[in-house]
Amino acid sequence: MSTGQGGIAESKWQLLKTIEDIREPLGLKGTSISLLRAMISFLRVDSIDAARDDGHICFASNASLAKRAHVSVQTVERHITKLVSLGLLSRRSSGNGKRWARRDRHGNIVLATGLSLLPLAKRYHEFLRMAQEHQDLKSELARLRDMCSAALGDLKSRLSLSNWDESLLTKARNLLRRRPDKQALSDLLSEITVEISKISFEEPEDLRDTAPEIEGHKETSKSQSVKEDTSLKVEVDQDQMERAYPKLCLELRFAKNQDDCRRLMDDLAGFLDLGNTWFAIKDLGPALSFMILGYLLERTETISNHRGYAFRLVQDLTNKSLDWRTLLKRPRSN
Repeated sequence: MSTGQGGIAESKWQLLKTIEDIREPLGLKGTSISLLRAMISFLRVDSIDAARDDGHICFASNASLAKRAHVSVQTVERHITKLVSLGLLSRRSSGNGKRWARRDRHGNIVLATGLSLLPLAKRYHEFLRMAQEHQDLKSELARLRDMCSAALGDLKSRLSLSNWDESLLTKARNLLRRRPDKQALSDLLSEITVEISKISFEEPEDLRDTAPEIEGHKETSKSQSVKEDTSLKVEVDQDQMERAYPKLCLELRFAKNQDDCRRLMDDLAGFLDLGNTWFAIKDLGPALSFMILGYLLERTETISNHRGYAFRLVQDLTNKSLDWRTLLKRPRSN
């Protein structure tokens, strides 16, 4: 049946489910959803139909709607106004403001006035996009919350109680107890990451006179090396890096400097959902951080749990059950 725009009308209950999915961004309360459900239940057809008045017009009185939705008549009037203002309903008014239906001798409705549900069908694809965007935002917020919690735990593990910044802890706790927006979570994560980077920057001071250090993938040097502890030294030629990790090199091709390079790598680690494991990876030094991230990117389609996989790599490299040169092997193509 036509929706009036050449499309196929969706099930009326499917339309209601879509509105329920975007209830939060629309600013709808549960009562508005209950009222919509009551209106839809008065339609005798399964799909919203523009061709027939009984296919989209609810002519039930406010008293009937209030009884079916289990609310007061005043509440019905208030939420109808809200639904109309959002473009979810439209009014087909009669001269006396009443809702009524005229039927033929067979009992079919030929003319009706009341509340039209046709906007639900006409805007269905718009609502679908809103639902997907809302779900994407919820997923991003959940990811940022997890990263903040993981980073906070990592920071606490690096600091003694005497050195702990109580104001940052209080701020993080208060923020994570509420429903912060994306910007607030991003700012908190950046603040915690800065504190961690300060500690990480201070820790390797005694190694600077004994070992050269690289910062990921440098274009100006044909040899890169790092020494993250007294027993493991990594020296990799630039050409080897480019052959082994073309995807990572492609992602970093526009990095303007080492800080920009590190920021891009942090973003990629967030994309792979490495969480707290990324901090453990960075503890191994910039060369191995580059190699592990590149190794994961080359195999991202075959790895189901990037965080768990990365954690095992760190463990194996740390206890030397895995030779870091293994990370330079290119994955086999199918």
